Amino acid sequence: MFRAVGTLITLFLIAFQASAAVLVQTNDPGWYNNDIGTLLNLSNTGTDDASEPFPVNNDSTATFPTAPDLSAAGAILGNWLSDPIHLNAHWSSTPVSIPNSWAVGTEVAVIYQFDTLSATNVVAHLGVDNGIFAWLDGAYLFGARGPGRVQAGEYVLNLGDFDAGTHYLQLLLEDHGTTNGYAVEITADEFTPGPPPVVPAPATALCLTLGLGLLAGRRRARA
Repeated sequence: MFRAVGTLITLFLIAFQASAAVLVQTNDPGWYNNDIGTLLNLSNTGTDDASEPFPVNNDSTATFPTAPDLSAAGAILGNWLSDPIHLNAHWSSTPVSIPNSWAVGTEVAVIYQFDTLSATNVVAHLGVDNGIFAWLDGAYLFGARGPGRVQAGEYVLNLGDFDAGTHYLQLLLEDHGTTNGYAVEITADEFTPGPPPVVPAPATALCLTLGLGLLAGRRRARA
């Protein structure tokens, strides 16, 4: 009986751990770019209507199956989609805790990095006030805009299974109201984290190691 109970507890814990695997959440450290300002406003259609990804006042519900044209902010964003490990000076130099609000009437960009050996049934839960555009490893996922405050899980994207490696969730957040904010959570049924990054030896430790090696070599030569 005790063995059966122990087995049930083990199965429960395994199931709980699998369902509770969180790969990314809103305030996780990431690279942040808040230098875009209003450069993208009306940059795609030139009119403040529902078809414009970056309106000034229009708060209508809209979805964008194709990626918006970001060339108006190209110098600010740089190669953030094609080469996210080599970002320009408009991005934070290191990952920072991402705020869930930004200057009203402007756009900002965010990159979250996560490493995995395996991940199955990956799902992204997104919410925003007012608009959001998402890429994964540089491939466009979706874009949407809607009225109302931030709602966690307002948009749900089923991303499937992930291969081993480093992955990047790239977000562009747009605002044209009096308040803003967003929420993001990416989960997986099963998740095996990748190995921790190798930390290079500090320069002082390296010099000390080389110095001891040279000293040992001299002693051997004298002998």
